[in-house]
Formats: sequence, C-alpha cells, structure tokens
Amino acid sequence: MKKAVLYDPKPDAMAMAKALSQSRDIDAKTIIRILPSLSCDQIMDLRREYKVHVKLHGKGINMAKHIRLKLGDSAFGLACYVTALGRFESEAFWANGYYQHGPSRPELLIESLIGRSNPEILAIKECFRDSRYSDDLEKCIKAEVKDDKFQTVILIALEGQRQSERDLLDESLVKNDVTKLRQALDFREGGKSAMINIILSRSDLHLRAVLRAYEDIYKTNFARSMLAKSQNIVGETLAHILNGVINRPLRDALLLHQALRDSHTHAGRCELLTSRLVRLHWQPRHLDQVKSEFRKRYGEQLEEAIAEKILVTSGEEGYGKFCIELARSSEAMRSDLVSTPLDNIPPPPGLTGGTSLNSMDEHMVKVVNSSNSPAPES
Repeated sequence: MKKAVLYDPKPDAMAMAKALSQSRDIDAKTIIRILPSLSCDQIMDLRREYKVHVKLHGKGINMAKHIRLKLGDSAFGLACYVTALGRFESEAFWANGYYQHGPSRPELLIESLIGRSNPEILAIKECFRDSRYSDDLEKCIKAEVKDDKFQTVILIALEGQRQSERDLLDESLVKNDVTKLRQALDFREGGKSAMINIILSRSDLHLRAVLRAYEDIYKTNFARSMLAKSQNIVGETLAHILNGVINRPLRDALLLHQALRDSHTHAGRCELLTSRLVRLHWQPRHLDQVKSEFRKRYGEQLEEAIAEKILVTSGEEGYGKFCIELARSSEAMRSDLVSTPLDNIPPPPGLTGGTSLNSMDEHMVKVVNSSNSPAPES
C-alpha cells in the first residue's frame, strides 16, 4: 500500500488566485492542471486555503463562486465550477438544475439522487443551497417537480432510508419481494407503488438476489419486463437503479457514450458529459472500471472519444482538455483509499451473478433524454 502524501493546498490556491486574477485571458492551463486531479477532500482544502489568500473587503472569497463569476456559463466554466463545488455540493447543484437549465432535464435529477447510500443523501441535502426553499431540497422538489409518481420516487430517495449494504441477506424477504414484483407486473393497471418501494428501499446486495431469484423462478428478465410495463420516467428511474445493481461500471460507461454521441444539442451534451464525468472522477477505482468497460464495448479509450467529439467536433479546446483530465484523474487519485463510501462499493464487473447487463439491449441503460422524454407518470 502506498503511503498517503499530505496535500498542501497553498501552492494551488496561489496559482488559482493568479489564474483568475486576469480581467481577460484567464489562465485556463493552470485551472486544467489543478482542479481535475484533486480528490473531494483536497478540493475542500483548496477552497479553504483560497479564502485565506483571496479576499474582498477583508472577507475570504468562495473559489467556486469566483470561478463562476470569471468563466461564466460556458461549457468550460460550468465544468470548472461544478468540480470546484466538490462531490456533494455538485450533486445538489445538478438536483436543483433539473428545472433551471433550459428544458427540464430529469436525468440530471435522477443521476444525482437515485441509488445513493443514506450517508450520501444526507450529505447532498446538507449541501443544498437555495434561499427560495430555505435551503431545503425536499421543499424544492415538492415545488418544482409535478405531484406524481416521479415526485414520489425522488422524495422516497431523499428520505435516506435505503437498506445498508452491510445487512445480511434475508432469503425470506427476497422471496417475498419476488412475489410482490411479479404481482405488480401482472396487474393490468397499477402495481407501480410496490415496485417503487422495493427497488428504492432495498440494498444492491438484496436487489441482486431478487433479480436472480426472479429469473430462476419465472424464466424472464424482471428489469426488461418492468421497463416494458412502465415506459415512462418512473420506469427509466427504476431501470437506472437496476442497471447499477447488475453492472454499475457498464451502466456508467454507456451513459458516458450517450452523453458523447446521442445528445441532440451541444448544450445538452455538455451538461450530461460534465455531470457524469465529474461524478465519476470522485471515485477513481470505479472510474477505472468504467473506462475498462468503455474500451471493451466501443474499442477506444474514453479520453480518445472525448478528444474526437469535443476537441475536434466542437472545437472547445479548454472544455475538451478539462474533460480529458477528469477522465485521466483516476491515475492521479488511485491511491485515495477512501474515495468510495463503504456503503456504496459496487461489485467487481463479472461477479454480480445472475442477470448480465451485456445480455440486455443498450436502450435498457439509457436515462431519459429531454428531447425525447417518456410520457409523464400520472
């Protein structure tokens, strides 16, 4: 095991201050060199140190807000800003961005909150800042998301009452859930509440056992049957959880590919790619697995795909280089042994057992695209 090297944020804080001090021609190279390579804890250290050295009227300046002020709403500015927010404040930003970033983008909300461990949900809620809702994310969701089953799904997730991955497998509960899920699919109308409650409240370990048992008993794939019954935003949300249960690295590789290739607008692609890359780069071990799945499925390195689609096609050099460094960040942060919460460690690819994501159609893994959203849930 490598000995951890203590991070001294002062040199980076001074360099960031200098890079952002220019009224024109911001030093993008320095920002690209510093931000993507830092862990969440190091980002927080850097922000605290930045306030020590950069002040206005004697008060320390928030580095993330300073970045937003200087770089604006460009793709590069957004990527730098969200990275500077850190792991959980950035998720609160995306959750709040569901309705703020042009057309409603449910995938931003889904991916920021769904399938999270209880400590992660608590951290995201604590980081949420919006004075209109008294810094209360649940109050925001109730006000901004239509009062339907999708809102119910999000509010259940925000309760932070998901079963722990440390809990021992309860075989009787597995059998009971399999029966309830089958009954839910058999109902001509309704049945979604039972599926929602089971899929959102159970651990990955438990759901993996349920999927195996369901396929053993009924000789059919529950996830595919569920999505066929619920061809709407709720079905897509539940599929996001189940695909993560089956093979989270492959699911996330497919989501990156979608963000690079399938978005219909440049702005939409940048939001999706930025949110997904920044999210993955906080977990270097998982990012390594995602990159491996991406390479196996598409025959190219993730960094090469970003260079081709962003640097060559869009011509946004700063944004493209920042994204490439985010993708490379797992190499710099691989020694960070606490980057993945113990309550949310994915199983190694190929060891999930039962249903294989490789056998599924790729459309099973898509997250709702705002330009072609499924019908809302009534």
